[in-house]
Amino acid sequence: MLTPTDLNMHTIIYRPTYTLLGFLLLAASCSQDELPPGSNGAEGGRIEFRASLPEVSSRATEVTGASLDKFQVSSFIVGSSSLSTYFLDKTFSQSAAGKFASLDPECIWPNGNAVLRFFAFAPSCEEMRAAGGFGNADFSLLTPAAGEVIDSDEYEMTDFRVAKDIASQFDFITATASGRLLDYEDEGLDLNFQHQLSRIQLKAWSASSTYDMEIAGVRLGGVGTSGTFNFAAEQDATGPAKAGRWATVDKGCVEYVFSSGDVIVALDKSAGAPVSAGQAVSILGNRIGGEDGYENSAMLIPALNTAWQYIDNPANGINHADGMYFSVLVRVIDTTPQDHGDIVYPYPGDSQGMEVVYLAVDQATKKNVIARLYKDGEDYFTDPDMTSRFDLEENSAEAKAFGWAALPVGDEWKPGYVYTYTLNYSDGVGLRDPHDPNPGEPIIRERVLVTVDVAEWKTGTMTDVSVPRK
Repeated sequence: MLTPTDLNMHTIIYRPTYTLLGFLLLAASCSQDELPPGSNGAEGGRIEFRASLPEVSSRATEVTGASLDKFQVSSFIVGSSSLSTYFLDKTFSQSAAGKFASLDPECIWPNGNAVLRFFAFAPSCEEMRAAGGFGNADFSLLTPAAGEVIDSDEYEMTDFRVAKDIASQFDFITATASGRLLDYEDEGLDLNFQHQLSRIQLKAWSASSTYDMEIAGVRLGGVGTSGTFNFAAEQDATGPAKAGRWATVDKGCVEYVFSSGDVIVALDKSAGAPVSAGQAVSILGNRIGGEDGYENSAMLIPALNTAWQYIDNPANGINHADGMYFSVLVRVIDTTPQDHGDIVYPYPGDSQGMEVVYLAVDQATKKNVIARLYKDGEDYFTDPDMTSRFDLEENSAEAKAFGWAALPVGDEWKPGYVYTYTLNYSDGVGLRDPHDPNPGEPIIRERVLVTVDVAEWKTGTMTDVSVPRK
């Protein structure tokens, strides 16, 4: 039987790559000031914007940049050292003519020399609340009264937060532009959207000769999950996004446990198994995302993330948020001749008091997930309250037990970048999770190597966007 020994620190190797990414995903909802189908809100004399749309994806429903149907816009009159409200948080929707406009009577250009500064973002607060399951309490925009003067760096969104379930996360893009009627009546004003989140993908492979692994979930701890976004503040020159910056970031955990429709990832010795870095496969489940590029990924607030100090601070502080770690939900099977087929991890009998996750898998394939289970004695249920019993025989299923195995990772994430981490499990499995009763204890010998590829999100093509004028 394999036994735990010391775990060496992982290594991170940066290999910058630059790849054109896929699609922008936005949840669809209606707003009272959207254009009705067939309307043409871009008649003669109206100001036109030209907006570049990023071609990347997030969660839920996939649309291309060309079919982006709406975004939110606020505008301020620019003074010598301040901004005063002109209109706030209006929905600009695509008309039948392919333009973007609002029927709200406030959304018109002022005459004369008044300069407006526009702040745009998508999805809307309502869409983000719905997508993340946040109810009505979050994503609060600064709402000064009409004509109220504010400092130029005060326009911000507070209580922004990322969904704890990775499958419910969303992209967040912003744009800013300034102009006046006299200068842009004919040529139009550029509105260039930028990504304000970091995108994280996890892949894995193994060439171990002594154990096989099955993976059924991912937890990212000590990462940016909530904060305040300042639309007016300038960003430093090191990142691609310029339309605002994160004023505050709070850390927390997000995760995705495989569910119905996912296929367990096998790191074993079967034909076609990922046994090299070039064959590494996504471990975020096949139910999320699509078939191209970087679909299967988490969306998180960019920040400087120090690694989990599993020796000096194994519990990782309040809410397990003092240091960053990746925790992978694993099942480890011994393949040595003397103990072939024994389950090495999670530890047999749950004697260690660790968190064990049970999944019902199809008995024929051994990999297709049917449901997450909760165990009480010899019985299994599909809800944590143990009210809905799951009959394994009736559902032609078997129950598999998984445990969390964590890796300390330190890195700086910037807005508008994709970070693809590849985990090499050839010589180790990791550490017991910070949520575990024995956090930081090594699970199986030696080390897990981590490499990361960094890719910049690319912007798409120019699209006409219109705003009405007086």
